[in-house]
Amino acid sequence: MLAHLLTTQQAAKITGLSEAWFERKRWEGGGPPYVKFDRAVRYKESDLAAWIDAHTQQSTSVDSASMPGLKR
Repeated sequence: MLAHLLTTQQAAKITGLSEAWFERKRWEGGGPPYVKFDRAVRYKESDLAAWIDAHTQQSTSVDSASMPGLKR
């Protein structure tokens, strides 16, 4: 079965990140996996979804002094 492929613009819109961010991460590493056909770059929808899931955070501890009304 063929994967649904997304352009950088579509991936940026889905994630709320800029196209420049995706371009930089392709060069630096650390971004979602991508497929390259000559000069055309595409993201598999399933890979992008897995990458988003892998970056999901639960919560961080919050200093109650920085949040009025928050009880310890």
